[in-house]
Order: sequence, then structure tokens, then C-alpha cells
Amino acid sequence: MKKSLLAVAIMSMVCSSTVFAHGSCDTELHGYMIKIKDEMRAMSSDVKAGDSQSAVGHVEALITYFEKSRSEVPHKFNHDGLKGEELKVQTAEYQKVVDSTITILKDLEGALQSGDSSKVRELFGAIGEQRNLGHSSFKDC
Repeated sequence: MKKSLLAVAIMSMVCSSTVFAHGSCDTELHGYMIKIKDEMRAMSSDVKAGDSQSAVGHVEALITYFEKSRSEVPHKFNHDGLKGEELKVQTAEYQKVVDSTITILKDLEGALQSGDSSKVRELFGAIGEQRNLGHSSFKDC
């Protein structure tokens, strides 16, 4: 009996700490980023399968999610207590990364439509660089 209570207590603590650890990141932006991750995976699979038309549909969805993300405030800004001029500067930097990513995605759409596989590979690399830049600069959870 004591072992089962101990097990229940441990599981309760583990589950509650997981909720507390990720609860603060439950934002619109986080939701968009989850959708972006899913679309990126699907797009990548379509490109590998040679289905450029389907990949273009995913690129269009990605552009939409990035456009929506542009107006959101990263949780990190609130977590770090940014205000005033610093918030304005960091918001501009965030929007610059989002805008650059949208530009790359539009170029990718054109490369997919024209069948330029070397350009597609190049743009996939650029998207990876943007992802790393965005996450290292603006993600805290």
C-alpha cells in the first residue's frame, strides 16, 4: 500500500512539474510554432518524395503562420521583463528575422514551382539558419 502511494505521489509531482515548466509557453506564438514545425516536416517529406506541388501548399501555409507570428510577442520578452526602448529594439529584431524567413519561403515556393532542386537545397539550408537564429535569440522555453 505504501509503495503504491509513493508511486502515485512521485507521478503526481512529475506531471505537475511538467505542466508548470511548459505552462508559461502556452501562447499564440507557441501554437504557431508547433504548426510551423508540422508544416516543415510535411514539406520536407513532400520534397524528398518529389511532390513539389504538395510542398508548395505547405510553403503557402508556412508563410501564413509566419505572417501571423510576426505580430506576436515572444514569451522571452515578457520573461526577461523587456520594456520601453529595449522591447522596441528586440521586437524589431524579431520581426526582421520573421520577415527574412518569409522572403526565403517565397523564394522556396518559386524554386519548387520551377523545379530548381539545387536552389531548393540552398533555401532549405537558409531556413535552417533562420530557425537557429530565431530560437537562439527569441526562444526561452
